[in-house]
Amino acid sequence: MKHNFIIKPINSPFEDTAFFVRNIYKKKAFLLDCGRLGNISNSEVLSISDIFISHAHVDHFYGFDRILRSFLRSEKHIRFFGPPGIIENVSGKLRGYTWNLVQDYKFTLEVIELSSKKPYKRAMFRSYESFKPEIEKYSPEKIDLGDGFTLTFQFFDHGTISVGYRINEFIHINIKKNSCEQYGFIPGKWLTELKDELRKGNRETILNVSTFDGTKEYSIKELEEMLVIYSPAQDLTFITDNAPTYENYVKAINFAENSHILLIESMFMKTDVTHAVKKKHLTTDLAKNIFCKSGSKYVKFFHFAPKYEKEKPAFYQNLYNGVAKKIFK
Repeated sequence: MKHNFIIKPINSPFEDTAFFVRNIYKKKAFLLDCGRLGNISNSEVLSISDIFISHAHVDHFYGFDRILRSFLRSEKHIRFFGPPGIIENVSGKLRGYTWNLVQDYKFTLEVIELSSKKPYKRAMFRSYESFKPEIEKYSPEKIDLGDGFTLTFQFFDHGTISVGYRINEFIHINIKKNSCEQYGFIPGKWLTELKDELRKGNRETILNVSTFDGTKEYSIKELEEMLVIYSPAQDLTFITDNAPTYENYVKAINFAENSHILLIESMFMKTDVTHAVKKKHLTTDLAKNIFCKSGSKYVKFFHFAPKYEKEKPAFYQNLYNGVAKKIFK
């Protein structure tokens, strides 16, 4: 099956968490968590528009300085999303440096601090203002990631809040092959207008359509029936650092429901379940169960305990047993 998402693990799954993510319909890239950013080029870093931080443990936030250093002399705008406290986390990072020579730079860092209810908090850090935060309320109807993509999130317990993220892809509107010719339509700007109106749900709108017999008027609903075929959206869900509790388990299943791809941590094997409880991480069996119960089509497991690296064959056999054909590669 053709996947719209390209997912690049920046590190080994036994190391810090960070995924570089592109979608074929998205102009800019995403970064899921921000652990050590070693195996990623500067051009890839500069293509990122949004970074999603699950929580501020060092193995998920250590790469912030690489982002800052790469973007500093650019004129770009980048957004961070994170749990309660993320604005202070970013402020603390920025306060660790001296900013007396950056007033001519035009880099802006936007940080959105998510919460269980609106309004959220948003802080703007601008290089030409020495990164002093400007904090305001933020209450969007939906979180727009650009190019038709939106964001939803869920809070999980990890001893602290760990945020799960879902990148929601838009429904794809395609024109049936040879349909324009069949109805005597001449392709043009009106096709783009048709798709825009369908995404807005405006089926009664009238469009002027170019035909071989001149311009004619059709409703969006009429054109939809004659020309349009839909392709399902391919949503991407990211869940990491969850205590193995029933509440987290139910939340994860519901949040990942019918995802195209589920990225989910699987830190410990079942034989180490007491350690999983103590460290507040999922086991491989629990992660697989969440995947199967959620109805997600494909899965990518990550964030394995480093001790299993010495026994990879046995660990991977246990991890992939029963789901090998559903692994996203």
